[in-house]
Order: sequence, then C-alpha cells, then structure tokens
Amino acid sequence: MRRILASIIVFTLPASASISLRESLNLSLKVPLSGFFSAKKLRLAGWVLRKQSANLEKTAFKVAEKPCENWAWVAGIVSLAAAQGVHIEQQYLVDRLYGGSICRSSPVDVGSLAREISRDYVLPDGQRFRLEAQFSAGAPTQPDPLIVAMRQNRPLMVLWNGRSYLLTGVSYDEYTAPTGNKLLIVTEFKLFDPAANAPKNELTFSRESDNADDLGGVLVLNVYPK
Repeated sequence: MRRILASIIVFTLPASASISLRESLNLSLKVPLSGFFSAKKLRLAGWVLRKQSANLEKTAFKVAEKPCENWAWVAGIVSLAAAQGVHIEQQYLVDRLYGGSICRSSPVDVGSLAREISRDYVLPDGQRFRLEAQFSAGAPTQPDPLIVAMRQNRPLMVLWNGRSYLLTGVSYDEYTAPTGNKLLIVTEFKLFDPAANAPKNELTFSRESDNADDLGGVLVLNVYPK
C-alpha cells in the first residue's frame, strides 16, 4: 500500500521558522495517516492549490572517499555536521567507528551507528563538540518538519531502499481551505547520493513513480559546541 506524506496545519510555515527539528520530526514520524491522504489527486471544493518547494541554499557536499556503504554513510554524517559548522574528516570517523579503514559493502545499521556517534568529541585541530544523532525508522508521515529543515538550511539523512541519502529539497502541494487551514502533500524529494560522483549523485524520489514504503527512516544530526 502506497503512503503519501501529508499533514493539516492551521498556519503557514514562515521562512524564519525555528522549531526543534528532533522533537517535531520524532512526533510526525509516529502519527498514522488516514485513508484520506492516500489519493494522489485531491478534489477539495473551495480549497486553493499552490505548488511549493523548499530547498537548501548550499548543496556542495563531499562524496565518500572510498566506494563502500559504510564510507558513504560516514560521508553523509560529515556533510550534516559541516552544515552546522563542524569539520570532521571521513577517515577520522571511520577509524572511530570501525577501528581502521574498514570497507563494508552491505547496508549499514543506521540506528546502531547513530547511537555510536552520539558522544563528545575533541579533535586534533582543537574542535570540541557533541554530536547527537536521532534515527526514526520508517517512512515519514508529515512533511512540515522536513520543509522547516530545508528552510533552515539543515540537510537531513533519508534511508531509501537501504541506502543513505541527504535530503536537499522538498516539493509539495499546498491546499488552502476557505478557513485558512492548510493541507501539505509531498510530491518530490531532491536527494544527494554520497556514494556516487557527479552528475549521478543528484536524484529524485517522486510520489508518482516511487513507493513511500521503500523509505526506511530519517536521521537528524544536532551539533553542540563545547
């Protein structure tokens, strides 16, 4: 059964919106969809449809230094941290996680790795910070926290068919009721593949051609300077 990412809200999301991504995402991933949201084309009397999108301003991410699934995941984490002002070498993080330059070809256990990297760090260059990664398994069911993240220029990690990608943009249909209530339905994700070189590292998850059940979860990374 296909699922559509949707939510009803009673106000618009301003570009300067500032909410807790972790709390908002954690809540939205646990709210079940009703059958009403399963239709791709809605016919809502009196509602006005607007095509909207929210995209990161900068997407100059680095790809994995080695053609391995675990290195691709680490490359994604390094990019998430860099977006918040912390610079970590891929080699350093792989060494910390695996005890050396291990190359794994099988899909990584994102939940386990998220727990392992959530700790305090003191890097050789003097950087001191704490990483906190939260992985919520399963397809997201509401788009608003994803849209807010894009508007805050905060990339997220999305698991699709067992592989890790960075979310760089969200396209969605915005239906506005006469009362001012809004219904948001995601139509497309823009993704960056840290395991592939340009131009193959930019791809799209489309509601029309892809299955939301293939989305395995979303990872949020927070960085706290010490």
